[in-house]
Amino acid sequence: MQGQVPRIRERELTSGRSPAAITAAVLVILVCVYALFEAALKALGQEALVASPGTWWQWISTLPGSLEPVALGAIGLGTSVLGLVLLLHGLRRGRRARHGLGCEDSILIVDDQVLAAVLARRARSEAGVGPGQVLVTVNHERVDVQLSPTSGTPVDPATIAAGLEEELRVNLVEPPPRVRVRVAERGVVGQ
Repeated sequence: MQGQVPRIRERELTSGRSPAAITAAVLVILVCVYALFEAALKALGQEALVASPGTWWQWISTLPGSLEPVALGAIGLGTSVLGLVLLLHGLRRGRRARHGLGCEDSILIVDDQVLAAVLARRARSEAGVGPGQVLVTVNHERVDVQLSPTSGTPVDPATIAAGLEEELRVNLVEPPPRVRVRVAERGVVGQ
């Protein structure tokens, strides 16, 4: 079990490649269904919906010579970008909105929304403000805190950031995100 812990932890923190594969498969299926529909219309002697299969093949076979160089370059660039996006998505896994907590003999995963709620509570207590005056968003690398202070009460962003960093350290959040605190210029009426 001990050897499987890092693998299980990584699986829980990263997203799979299934959505991209399903999207690509659906696009290929739609193109094939359209081609089959046009071929069926031609076989039945009906008028083509967009163009007959022969027209499509004729257009594809004369593609390099029949298009303007700018249009051909745009098609090539678009195809290259699509291929690069699919290649990068296949090689690199995405991140789920979760963080791991340091634990030696088990796996602890916390959702970023839960982590944001904990950090918002700590930021409210550090700043002495009400619940509606702090907004915390958490992503993999960064914690963004937007604070609207009570009018007439000074707030030190460095103290709040230090408190949040301590909270992350106490909870053993891995990897520890950077904390950025922004205090609004205008205060609000205290709650």
